Amino acid sequence: MGGSGSAMDESNSSQLNPRDRASFKIWTSHTIRYNDQDPLGHVNNAVYSTFFEAGRTAFIKPMLDEITDETTTLDFVLARITIDFVQELGYPGSVDVGTRVLRLGTKSMTFSNAVFKSDTNECVAICDAVLVFFDIAKRHSVEPPPRLRAMLEASMRGD
Repeated sequence: MGGSGSAMDESNSSQLNPRDRASFKIWTSHTIRYNDQDPLGHVNNAVYSTFFEAGRTAFIKPMLDEITDETTTLDFVLARITIDFVQELGYPGSVDVGTRVLRLGTKSMTFSNAVFKSDTNECVAICDAVLVFFDIAKRHSVEPPPRLRAMLEASMRGD
């Protein structure tokens, strides 16, 4: 999926502590809804995927919008996701989702996300997700346009 060729690994990714808020610069906030609870009275595990998706989408969608003059068929699809549940989360409340790009491959990128309780700043779940750049018209993976790659690389450097 990532293909062969050059890849950019973040220089300080080995020092990343996804349970530490300081590891993230991109944030999205969400209110926990009553219907996010399961019969045990805590936020259902499936809801975390939507928190993480919202964080990744809020990060990359503006970049895709900025390059629409170059391509209108580029999007991204989820290829792999791993979630570690650190502690219980309940209703009511809100969460903050931290997002960062860990790795940029030829046709894919790997994100790190974490969900923190807004009121206590405690990490409740962490996630790594691989997304593949996808041409929605041709229905296959593609390399991102150079301008998008440059934006992602700048984000990884902290620019």
